[in-house]
Amino acid sequence: EIYYWTNKGLADARLSYRTADVDSMEPTTTADGAASWIPASTTRPSSTIIPDSSLDGMDFAQAIPRLVASLTEHGWNHERVHMLAGFWGALMLHRYWNSDDPLDWRTLLLYQEEQCWAWHQAI
Repeated sequence: EIYYWTNKGLADARLSYRTADVDSMEPTTTADGAASWIPASTTRPSSTIIPDSSLDGMDFAQAIPRLVASLTEHGWNHERVHMLAGFWGALMLHRYWNSDDPLDWRTLLLYQEEQCWAWHQAI
């Protein structure tokens, strides 16, 4: 969800992800099936997640640069990051993006959500 990179999502993370023990760890299983330990603060989902298709344009526009930077910092394949950045940039340049009708940009955000889900399933 792009929500996690919005101003609201970051503020929620700062408030909601505190633990009594900042060093607490929780077990998890890695992609190859091996056991691993991760910080407990990273395992708690937000209670206020907003689906991509329900974000407003400002939240989306603020989140995308943070998301692209995060993907790059965490070693995502450069071609995939570039593809996503280009896709999101094209959405924000689409004539519907600045429309007076909220349905127009909601349509773009719904399309974005569906396409990212399809890409996620494909890779």
